[in-house]
Amino acid sequence: MRQTLQVTPIFSVIVATRNRRQSLGRFLDALRALPKQPSWELIIVNNASIDGTARLLSSGVQDLPIVVIKEDLPGKSRALNSALKHARGEILLFTDDDVVPDRNWLTALYKGSLEYPSANVFGGRIVVDHKRIPRWIVKSYNLKTILTSEQDLGSDIRWFAEDQYPMGPNLAVRRRLIDQGSAAWPLNLGPGTKIPVGDERAFLMQVSHPESQDRLYIPDSIVRHQLKGRQLGFVSALTRSFLGGYAAGLVTRTGVHSKRKKKGALATAWQRLRKASSSRELICMVARALGVLTGTRTPFARILRG
Repeated sequence: MRQTLQVTPIFSVIVATRNRRQSLGRFLDALRALPKQPSWELIIVNNASIDGTARLLSSGVQDLPIVVIKEDLPGKSRALNSALKHARGEILLFTDDDVVPDRNWLTALYKGSLEYPSANVFGGRIVVDHKRIPRWIVKSYNLKTILTSEQDLGSDIRWFAEDQYPMGPNLAVRRRLIDQGSAAWPLNLGPGTKIPVGDERAFLMQVSHPESQDRLYIPDSIVRHQLKGRQLGFVSALTRSFLGGYAAGLVTRTGVHSKRKKKGALATAWQRLRKASSSRELICMVARALGVLTGTRTPFARILRG
């Protein structure tokens, strides 16, 4: 189903969803509270849901500027690539169906994009409820981000550091980057694949070199990430750490960024090891380093192709 939209929007808000009707409903309710300006459209890909998601999206057409796409093959990256074919906005804003955006979410991002015309990639603040997170993870420099996608770089607008990229639930790119090249979400990384992490970085590295100063952090563009049902125990932390390292190692194999290859990935792994604040975190970071070593042996192009 597709609603006819006449005016080219500033933003295309892009979401892939699969069998999370309840959290998706909260997300849609939050969107209904957003201002109409800057203008936006919502592109939602129903990735083979069987829980009533289709009925929920049908009702959303009545009061939201929504385009619903059906993608029966599982995989978040595949779903997002389908969305790119339909998005019309000047800025492509990717988020998840389990966030609740603040009312100022789009306004702050739009203001930042105007004030910093050299910025091509944007990331906003991602807030999580620390009461739902084990204390050893809350205190961890590394794991709090890896396991919850929390992103808080302070209260001032700033450039992301070298080799630092925005997190998945709140990242955006200017459409011109996609139109100028052939950037695509990697089919064998991300939720719905054997390696359910690393997809955002793999996608963004195609449009923004790790050393480029074109990635802007906008703290007032806020989403609140719901963690209900997420596994936050030691075993899941260990597994996700290894897979995250493996994905990072895969990404360094791309010839586009050959200068950074294995050396850059291992340097990052070493920095994470040094900042470990507990024995459990240290073990997880060792697992991540092993993942990096393993991943650098696999050609990244194979991951992009699927």
